[in-house]
Amino acid sequence: MEPMLCPTSDPQSRDLEGDFPLDGKDLDSVTDEALIALLESAPALHDLGSTKVVRLSRHLVMKGGGSVLPCEAEMLNFVASKTGIRVPRVHRSFQVEDRTQYFRTRGYIVMDFIAGKPLDNYWPDLPYDNQKQIAMQIADMIKDMQSVVISQPGPLGGGKFRGRFFTDYSAGPFKDSAELQGWFNHKLDICKHVNQCPKDIPPFRFTTFVLTHHDISPRNLILDPNGKVWLIDWANAGAYPPVFESAALLAQQFFTDFNEAVLSVFPRFPEEELQLDSITYGLITAALA
Repeated sequence: MEPMLCPTSDPQSRDLEGDFPLDGKDLDSVTDEALIALLESAPALHDLGSTKVVRLSRHLVMKGGGSVLPCEAEMLNFVASKTGIRVPRVHRSFQVEDRTQYFRTRGYIVMDFIAGKPLDNYWPDLPYDNQKQIAMQIADMIKDMQSVVISQPGPLGGGKFRGRFFTDYSAGPFKDSAELQGWFNHKLDICKHVNQCPKDIPPFRFTTFVLTHHDISPRNLILDPNGKVWLIDWANAGAYPPVFESAALLAQQFFTDFNEAVLSVFPRFPEEELQLDSITYGLITAALA
């Protein structure tokens, strides 16, 4: 379930001394309409599918597109208030109705530009000691997240559940843990029925939901000049069982050495990881069943 296409990027978008459209301007003086236009004209940091991130100024970026939902800005604010995890600060966010999009909306989030090295470009070339130190930072982030227990599962503020374990079409929304558990057990039943997983895999039973990023990968990490790691792209984040974080790392096809380094330094849930792996057929081939 990794993306098959690679994002494009304008090399000038990471210039620390560049000339950007909102340099020297007060963000409050810029209209939503002007920001929407800048999504097409400003230098692109990331452009893939229905999501684009552009450089607005030396200090600001904007993420926009049909997959940018209100829950992402809510989650960034929540993480900043409840944890010590380094995330971009949100300066402004808004939605525009667009019935041509899958979620019937286009979202826009203006946030801090994080100066540093995107780890997907640099991870293989880092010395082993640096890789280990980064893995420890990420493990500490996950432990911090898992200390935040949330009673209602799913994205903050409600809406469709997205991420590796909800198919490429999303799922729900689910009103409570019982509905969520029922959906997962339906996927498990499908896989058992067509002999795509062992018959003795036990049913899902969700008891605790914690803050979960759900997509930790070098492509979503930035190493700043002080050696500190910043975690970006919280689109799939929400309140999910603790196993979701390690199971998502296990399922990633790329950067396997990164996945192993992180998995080796934080608590694991082997039985629950096996459960989630067992419904792969139901999430891909039988995604709409």
